[in-house]
Amino acid sequence: MLKLLIVDDEKIIRETMAGLIDWNSLGIQLIGTARDGIEAYNMILDEYPDIVLTDIKMPGLSGLDLIQKIHGINKDTHFIILSGYGEFEYAKKAMQYGVKHYLLKPCNEEQIIESLQDVIKDYTNYLATRGETPQTLISRNINQNLMVGIINDSLSLEAQEADTGISQIACNYKQYLDFEDTRYEMFYVYYVIPDNYKDVLIQLRQFRNKHFPGIRFSVIYVYNTLVFFFPAMQLDLSSIYHFLDTLSLNQPVSIEYRHESYPNLQELLKELIQHLRKYEIIYFAEDTTTFSIYNYQNIIKEVQKLTSSAFSEQDDSSNPAFQSLLCTLQSISDADFLKQLAASVIIFSVSNNHTYDMVTAAEFLVKLDQENDCSTIFALLKEHLAASYEEYHSSKHTGDISQKIMEYVEKHIEDAELSLKWIAENYLFMNVDYLSKKFLKETGCKFSKYLTDTRIKKAKEILASGNIDSIQCVADMVGCENNPQYFSQIFKKSTGMTPSKYIKMIRGE
Repeated sequence: MLKLLIVDDEKIIRETMAGLIDWNSLGIQLIGTARDGIEAYNMILDEYPDIVLTDIKMPGLSGLDLIQKIHGINKDTHFIILSGYGEFEYAKKAMQYGVKHYLLKPCNEEQIIESLQDVIKDYTNYLATRGETPQTLISRNINQNLMVGIINDSLSLEAQEADTGISQIACNYKQYLDFEDTRYEMFYVYYVIPDNYKDVLIQLRQFRNKHFPGIRFSVIYVYNTLVFFFPAMQLDLSSIYHFLDTLSLNQPVSIEYRHESYPNLQELLKELIQHLRKYEIIYFAEDTTTFSIYNYQNIIKEVQKLTSSAFSEQDDSSNPAFQSLLCTLQSISDADFLKQLAASVIIFSVSNNHTYDMVTAAEFLVKLDQENDCSTIFALLKEHLAASYEEYHSSKHTGDISQKIMEYVEKHIEDAELSLKWIAENYLFMNVDYLSKKFLKETGCKFSKYLTDTRIKKAKEILASGNIDSIQCVADMVGCENNPQYFSQIFKKSTGMTPSKYIKMIRGE
């Protein structure tokens, strides 16, 4: 479901809009309203809406200034401009930042809905067709290993405990994936014989690269059945139907397919795992790599239990559990199965050890996947797990994620494009929803407030030093480039005085 923020300095307008539309029917969650650009900017940093419906002319930070600042931070955010007849020049300037939609005041419900539907279509097309970056390639590699771990953990559940068990697994992995708020589509493709699995996988990958390069397709294959699923994002699925209808395979039986929609990933998994648990070997792929998942429940359960005990704060039982875990892993004689268990153990250890990062884990798993000798795999795995175990039991666990975020902010405070969303997707490779809530819980303040407070603190240090050429220069140094007016506004709001008056106070004037 897409998130929307309404921004207008007139209370009656923003409240009327908020109550006028049936947002759920449009697939939209209204996250709130803001009375000016500065309040909206902070809400965007904390809530990262997909769409912002904003007045163009407001006191303080105008709608145009807001669009400019957010465009630098997150180009995924789409805007709809509210403007009066005499403000079209402002709207034209906003279009320089990719804004295509504006509404003339006064506007009615039908006009708002029509504009929103156009934006939703543009937003969906943008996300589905955007190219990949080095960061998205890293994210895909991480996601592959996460999904293998999730499927692995889900298969170890008894049938009668599947629902509650998958809910707990979702809780364990929620810092990396969204299990609750994103809709999913899943296609079951029947009668794909084993000899044709790779051919279908290649054709599906080519189709995705051509039509939806920005969407991650997860593919599972068990005997004669291929399943693929992906975040829904209100995509037009007609091209997928056409692809499956025209899929040509060299086999005596024609394929058939079935399409299902799910409100979120958690509900999809509950359905999917029921079908997978009867198969001994399951093949999982997202791009060029196929993982073999072995459904050996007893061994998987034992490894999960030992891993959970080893990476717990119960020091008296953690070391024996860790040694038993190593012995169990060393006894595995199938290289593929050992790599499967390795992925599950490493991802669990990383999710519980916040001083260790997922990127390092993903890089190690790529290295491990290149090995085929069990003794070599175990030796590498033992060394890696020993380091992770030692790190876990020698560090404090409270606030580690927030500490990483704060350290990153301190080092990059001059970056005008700094945001929690960027940190989540490009530095920590975690779910930004989880990070936002975690930061608030651990620090007692929202990320936007911490960022503003840090910028003001740094600005005070610079102003007090006397080594400045202009207020514009200070604004640049604390990440408020090209907008000294905005810098002066947040400085005055925080300190009660303008930067110029602050300088005079420091000098004793």
